[in-house]
Amino acid sequence: MDEAQQLIQAVAGCYEELPDLIGTDWQAFEGELTILMRLLESPDENTASVHRCIIELFKKHPKAYQRLAKELAAVMPERTRGQQRSLAESPAGSAKMDRYISVPVYFGTDRQPSAPADGRPTFSGLRAKNGKVSFGVAQVSIPDDHKMGKLEKPTFWKLQFRADPAKHVVLLDVEVFDEDAFAGRARKALAAAGRNEALVFVHGYNVDFDDALIRAAQVAYDLHFNGLTLAYSWPSEGDVKKYTIDEANIIWTRPHFKEFLRTTMTRLGVDTVHVIAHSMGNRALADIIPNLDPAQLPDGAARLREVIFTAPDIDAGTFHQLAAKFHGKAERFTLYASSNDKALLASKTVHKYARAGDAGKHLVVTQGLDTVDASQLDTSLMGHSYYGDNRSVVSDLLQLICHGRAPQERGLEKREKSGAPYWIFSA
Repeated sequence: MDEAQQLIQAVAGCYEELPDLIGTDWQAFEGELTILMRLLESPDENTASVHRCIIELFKKHPKAYQRLAKELAAVMPERTRGQQRSLAESPAGSAKMDRYISVPVYFGTDRQPSAPADGRPTFSGLRAKNGKVSFGVAQVSIPDDHKMGKLEKPTFWKLQFRADPAKHVVLLDVEVFDEDAFAGRARKALAAAGRNEALVFVHGYNVDFDDALIRAAQVAYDLHFNGLTLAYSWPSEGDVKKYTIDEANIIWTRPHFKEFLRTTMTRLGVDTVHVIAHSMGNRALADIIPNLDPAQLPDGAARLREVIFTAPDIDAGTFHQLAAKFHGKAERFTLYASSNDKALLASKTVHKYARAGDAGKHLVVTQGLDTVDASQLDTSLMGHSYYGDNRSVVSDLLQLICHGRAPQERGLEKREKSGAPYWIFSA
């Protein structure tokens, strides 16, 4: 479904409610909307221009626009079972196979290489010697009947004992390159995709190398992101009992992650970079952003556009101090928090102080940061990865990353804390 069809479906979904939402201006609104909708369906028209005109028409009536945005959030990422995904809607370099799409994830890691698994390179939870970053490309299968927000895996009760790429999200292959070959491979994929954007994913605590790549592929695929998908995998032990080791490693990895981000912005041929960090991974991201000076990058370097902190396991006070130094480092900063995140509640117990991913009275709201409280969503059962699991959050991320929409344009409700705005998901 392209954007024109999505908009048509969204308008149809809320049309009966529009007279009450618009009021006395309804007759004039309906006349103008009817003309624009006919133009939107015309093959001879510039549909992108008509699309913008319809959105601007709705913006004149905030209640109607909020209702349209909510309908768009529901239809934009929707995929029905068995529907074929166009490669144009998939990450750069993706290949259509029999009953699944193979999604490439370009990675950097300062984990120590370990014995090959199933004949392919892999990396452990140990630190690489001298902090050396390895580069490579992994292939991850996304089945044709994949459901947004899910990581399909074999289930014993279905008598599925081995991963099947036609049914499950599977790490298929890993290749390791030097930095020059890595950059060349990325440039080639971008040239074919026609979208010079990159999405960098930074995983959190208790995540092994394979799972980091799988999650990066799933998130990029569900966002319909057709630029370059990258993952930075720092040496998490991948063991729930080794939290303190991961805490030490996320500090150790910071300079290596900064260099990987610099490589992404200067060597891969992209002009725009988005970054999503999750959980403990936010500690590395939040720490390097204040020291990332765009003026020191070479000519032609990419710009940071969307920087997104999801469920950050970082001291809320520390994050607030760092956020004061974010200005000018990227176009927009977004924080997703929830009061139902059990992992962060446990972290708060360990550290005494609130985490930046907490909501409620500890919600971090500050200038230059779009804070989104996801507590109204069912994140308690979704686990600590609700940014990738919950349909509403993925829908919001899609509008944010792929369309650059501000919170008020994504159907979110505005609230205030101490006079400063933040946003919640509509009930």
